[in-house]
This record gives sequence, C-alpha cells and structure tokens, in this order.
Amino acid sequence: MDTTTAIRLGEAYVSGALTSLEDGARTRLFYELLAEVVESAGLRAYLPHRVTDPVTASHLDPRAVYDIDRAHVTGSRVVVAYAGIPSFGVGIEVELAREHGIPVILVVERDRTVSRLLLGNPAVVECVRFNDLDGLRRSLLSALERVRDVVASEAGQAVSDDVVVQRFLASLEQARHLADGEVAALLRVGELDGDAALAVRDAVATGRLFGAGLRDLVGRYALRGADLGAFVLFHVLERPLADVARMVGSDPRTAKRRLEAARARIGLAADANANDVAQWLVTELIAPPTRALQLHLFSGERNGTRAAQTEDDRQARLAQQESKPRA
Repeated sequence: MDTTTAIRLGEAYVSGALTSLEDGARTRLFYELLAEVVESAGLRAYLPHRVTDPVTASHLDPRAVYDIDRAHVTGSRVVVAYAGIPSFGVGIEVELAREHGIPVILVVERDRTVSRLLLGNPAVVECVRFNDLDGLRRSLLSALERVRDVVASEAGQAVSDDVVVQRFLASLEQARHLADGEVAALLRVGELDGDAALAVRDAVATGRLFGAGLRDLVGRYALRGADLGAFVLFHVLERPLADVARMVGSDPRTAKRRLEAARARIGLAADANANDVAQWLVTELIAPPTRALQLHLFSGERNGTRAAQTEDDRQARLAQQESKPRA
C-alpha cells in the first residue's frame, strides 16, 4: 500500500473481549496478531489492552475507560472486532461505530456462532471466518483492502477547496481537545506525575500538544514515566535539557538517555536530529497535514536545519558540563 493510502485510512480500532478471560495472555497475543495485519494494510492499530486493560490498568475508573476507548472508536477509519468471545464491550464498540458511520470487520473462527444482532448491525461490512492463522492473515488483509477501496472511492468525490479546509480544521479541533478526566487517566497510565505531568496537562489545555498526540504517546508508543515526560518537555515544549532533567527528577546526562530511549521507542533513531523529530511531530503526533505542507516545511530549509543542529550541540555541551563533578 502506498503512503497516500496509509494517511487516508488513519487508525484502526482492534476490538475484543478483555474482561474475565480464561486465557488472557493468549487472547491478548491474538489481538497483537490482528494489529500486525492491520498495520501491514497501512493503518495505525489501536489496541485497548495496551491502555485500558482491566488488569494492567485497573486503577482507571469506568468512565475514564469509556471516554478513552470511545474517542478511539469514533476517531478510527475502521473497527476490526473479534467476535469469538461474547462481550458487551465489543457490542458497544460496534454500535458506536455504526453511530458514527465507521465500517466494521468482524473476525471469528469458522466454527463459532455469532449473534445475529451483531451480524445484522449495519456497520458490519465484512465477516472474516478462519480456520488457521495463515488463512486469517490473508482473509483479513483482503477485507481491509476492500474497505480501503470503499473509503477511497468515497474520499474521491469532488468537493470545493473551502469544504476541504473546513473539514481539515474540524479534524484538527477534534484531535486537539481532550477532557480533563481523560488527560488525568492517560497520565496515570503513563506513570507521570509532579512538575512534568503539570506541564503536559498545560500543553494539552493550550493546544501545544494535541490530545490525540498524548493518546498516541501513551497508548500506541507506550512511553512511560521519565521517558514520556522528557520527550514532551524537550521536543514538544522545547524546554532546555537542564529544565527537563529537573522536572523529571534526574541529572542532564540521564535525561539525555531518556530522550534517546523515547526516540527509539517511537521509531526514530536514538540520535535523530531536531529536523527529523520536528517532521515526525507534525506528520505522526500532532496532526496529519497535506504532503504539500510537509514539503513546504521540510524541503531544504538549510538555515533552519543548521540552527536546530546548533541548538542540539549547545544542549549536549550543557549536559556534559552539568554532569561533571563540581570542585
């Protein structure tokens, strides 16, 4: 699949039972496999068990779980729902998808019986039945491609430029705002507190960090603790390394290692330069702008690149000086 299609499709919500599972570890591994297939089709996979799992995130109150998962369902391009284990949660998520016009692909073993109420939901556009995992991979990928073609044909309808702009701005507003309760819940999952957590809260409230971006850092990329705090403080809020170290409770050298670990976690080089990180922030974390805007921002602005590199060098020297023992 080409990059344009991947950007068009966006996120896929992987829905499946999580409560009172007989073999929770094995079931979660199955959901991870579904996510692999989803990502091979050019979508970003959202897995609820990475964020709102009833075991690993038992501290989240029920309303926070609902708000977080509902936001991801309603913001997705497609829902892939495993129907092999009866679940109220899956049923609710499929109904949320119907309410917002989001297609649903059901996945279930060939010998399992599925509720006719679920099969008859207008949101369900595909039902992938499988005997083995290889067959599941092939069939699910084909179903995702068919959904892709439907989405592409709908997206291809001609609209005026002002409508495109209005839709884009509306999508930014939707990505930006996040309820205070969900921000607090995400920070608990992200194991971040103190000054760093206060700074992240303020960043979301003022729009410097989009709410959808915080969800991705905590859920999709699983940044935790000082790694999460250091990344947001340094790369999003552009705080000096010395301030970052103080706010996450470490020395500058350790804070620098935290930044390297966070960059590696999100798929960047540990020593990625400021320009690469800036492009990642725009295209992956904050909002998906048009390719033309990306080219305008990042094609050969040598002075900006040189200035960013100079700042990186200055921060590195400062970290080195502050890490030396004082006489």
